[in-house]
Amino acid sequence: MFPSPRDLKIDSAEMPPEPASAHSPLRALLIPLLMAWTSAGHAVDEISVELPGGATMEFVRIQPGTFLRGSPETEIGRFDIEGPQHQVIISQGFYFGKYELTQAQWESVMETRPWTGEQYVLDRPEHPAVYISWFDVLEFIERLNQFEQRTIYRLPTEAEWEYAARAGTTGLWSFGDDIEQLTDYAWYGPNAWSIGERYGHPVGTLLPNPWGLHDVHGNVWEWTRDWLGPYSAEPQIDPAGPETGRSRVVKGGYFDVFVRATRSAARGSGNPVGRDYSVGARLVRETSGDTAVDPQSWGHLKKSAR
Repeated sequence: MFPSPRDLKIDSAEMPPEPASAHSPLRALLIPLLMAWTSAGHAVDEISVELPGGATMEFVRIQPGTFLRGSPETEIGRFDIEGPQHQVIISQGFYFGKYELTQAQWESVMETRPWTGEQYVLDRPEHPAVYISWFDVLEFIERLNQFEQRTIYRLPTEAEWEYAARAGTTGLWSFGDDIEQLTDYAWYGPNAWSIGERYGHPVGTLLPNPWGLHDVHGNVWEWTRDWLGPYSAEPQIDPAGPETGRSRVVKGGYFDVFVRATRSAARGSGNPVGRDYSVGARLVRETSGDTAVDPQSWGHLKKSAR
């Protein structure tokens, strides 16, 4: 069985000990300074686009490249479904959401608030939109594409997501292997759920990865385009997952997982019709009117995927 988002809250005995303090005063001072330093020292190509209803969404340009997807058998905390590790080429660049999709953005486009009255969520505009199914996100994307009058928005493939999250790194996380730094980058069990903050936190409040993406570790799981299935050991170019399946891949971990589920290679899965407090989304914006995944519009994909 592949783990579902909540199933990935498992024993972390294989991982190094959790940091002693999730909210040290020194770290509270260092985080804004490090964020400013990262922003100033990293030449990130960013755009801000207007959404239906007047909200905006920020994207970071991701250049084409090659990376090793999955984890080696020796990686601490590894799940078997992360292997075999294999080379992947991302042949086309794309813009990727700088932040997870927020409640304000969702309401601006959809004019709905599916999280209202639900558990383990704060009803605030800067918090991630949750209780949104995979199909709900496709509807959101379809409205964006209709607004633009071209097919340029979509979900990332699992490979694109991991490539962007790793940002050229090969360690457990995009910042390396030092677990003491994890609370500077990720909302997860020890600095969220375990201290009573049992909800997705405001996007962008912790440090970004080297390519300027926030919350790729923890906060909420993020839907990807792919059906969940085993990896191939062969090198691949722009892999898009199995043609059929029962659940869609989610990546990143969320605010009630242990260390191992926040790693770059970790994989989760969710029923595409399911809605949950732990799962949100982050979008791709194509650099041209053609999608890199397939020639279908997302409206057609939505109908055929049921």
